[in-house]
Amino acid sequence: MLTKKVFVYLLSLLLLAGCNKEKFAEMNTDPDALLSIPPEYEFTTGLLAIHNRDLEYYYDYNRAIYYWAQSFVNMAGNASTVYNGSGNLNKRTGNFYENVGPYLTDVLHLIDIMPAEKKAKYVYLRAITSIPLAYYAWYVSDVQGSIAFTQAFKARYEGLLTPQYDTQEDLYDTLDNLLKSSVAILKTPQQVTQLDLGANDIYFGGDATKWIKAANSLRLRIAMRLLKRDPQKLKAVATEVLADATGVIDAIEEDWKFISNTSFAGGNYNPASNSNVTGLKSVVNFMWQSKDPRIRVFYKESGINTKDLFDSAKAAGQLKPSEVWTGQLYQGQYGDPDASLDTTKNVYTQQLSFSYKGVVTRAYFPSSVQNKLFYGQYEGDYGQTTFPVITYAEVCLMRAELAARGITGENAETWYYKGIEASLNTYDAMAQLSKLPNYIPLTAAEVTDYKQQPGVVYNVANALEQILAQQYLNFYKNQNEAWALIKRTGFPHTANSVFNLETFHFGGTASPMPRRFEVTYPSITDLNYTNIVQAIEAQQKDASFGTPSDLTGRVWWDKAD
Repeated sequence: MLTKKVFVYLLSLLLLAGCNKEKFAEMNTDPDALLSIPPEYEFTTGLLAIHNRDLEYYYDYNRAIYYWAQSFVNMAGNASTVYNGSGNLNKRTGNFYENVGPYLTDVLHLIDIMPAEKKAKYVYLRAITSIPLAYYAWYVSDVQGSIAFTQAFKARYEGLLTPQYDTQEDLYDTLDNLLKSSVAILKTPQQVTQLDLGANDIYFGGDATKWIKAANSLRLRIAMRLLKRDPQKLKAVATEVLADATGVIDAIEEDWKFISNTSFAGGNYNPASNSNVTGLKSVVNFMWQSKDPRIRVFYKESGINTKDLFDSAKAAGQLKPSEVWTGQLYQGQYGDPDASLDTTKNVYTQQLSFSYKGVVTRAYFPSSVQNKLFYGQYEGDYGQTTFPVITYAEVCLMRAELAARGITGENAETWYYKGIEASLNTYDAMAQLSKLPNYIPLTAAEVTDYKQQPGVVYNVANALEQILAQQYLNFYKNQNEAWALIKRTGFPHTANSVFNLETFHFGGTASPMPRRFEVTYPSITDLNYTNIVQAIEAQQKDASFGTPSDLTGRVWWDKAD
């Protein structure tokens, strides 16, 4: 990277040395005159910026969302500070305004200033670029509400240093229209052969049809957030995209995902970069009892995974006399921080130490997560890391939910089973790409057997809960969506018939789950101080938003029942 910067700097000096004063003045005032980067290169950089900022995962996920959604639990039990987040929370916002947004906006600008005959080759790229730009803007707004978007990223081109903020309500309409426009352009045949993006498009290799399906699927996901806030808009968008001739993502091969090379992901993608983690006890138990093949993708076996180990630990007094070996190879942890105060649960919250075949052995009863699934370089034998944005499995289960709620006329059971099959196969592919140690590939017989298990086999009377439980499991690698699912639907909750989440207590007092990130006031010297403060104050007019620092406050889409 340093070599590249030095080269560009020296090249700039050589170019400037050969310029007359008039040309120098032109270059000094025109940011496009000195160096014009091919738009497709900026496009690649912008897409990679969505995935290569691992500090976002360290602060926003490994220290917050993973625990809030109860997808992960600290191996020794959650601390009393688990709902606090950290001072560096909300890395996604900085990434949007410093990396993703500027790069993708620059693609649009570079195309717009092209001569007409050259610009004609870039019509599809311009339309495609708006799709990930819309995605990331929505992703940022999802946890903080109002953001600068319509007037953002104009400082370089128009000198606008004080962009007004879009309310989340306005942003939803803006993004939906932007995605519709992109789809319409990508469906329109062009007289000029379009630029072949190839490897510059890290998702679809420039396949316009797949981008149309991705845009329609994103419209559907965004609309699902409106279940309580604007159900009529949800129905209108769902009806429109599902009736579209090209449609939504309709196969695993069409998943909107990035598969890295073996050296891409940073170490903070490893869930254990903050502390060793396991799964929630009720979720792991359900997966084991229902013979869910994903359990070996999500978790490693328990540290006590044989009867010999179990008997040795019990003989050493590390297990209660009433404990019996059941053969369960995967174990979870209690999520409630107060569980550590219950001495009957010590087997889960403390590391066990005992003699096994004459050797001092230390092990945790709960299973570790499969770190390598999130960070392919973990434990050698480097694998590839998969970063899902929207998958076919998610789309199937969204369609099942819409049908179960009577919003569409589709068959909920059909889409439910399609979603399960897609999720099992998607995680099997992820496991193999990441080279999970000793991984046993999925079989067709396992898929068939799983769909027949209690709690999984479709039950009309409990269909909605089953669908949402499967969507929650499917979001194991997309935990912003697992968290949003709980906020949007209330499922899973603490009294489910499939599996339960837990109520977190701190010193005996129940505490509500965080629902957004802190919204911070700007420095008085911030050039955009007035617009930022106005945006915060406007959101506070809704009492459910709370104070700017209130993590349990709600943004516009997250309407209370």
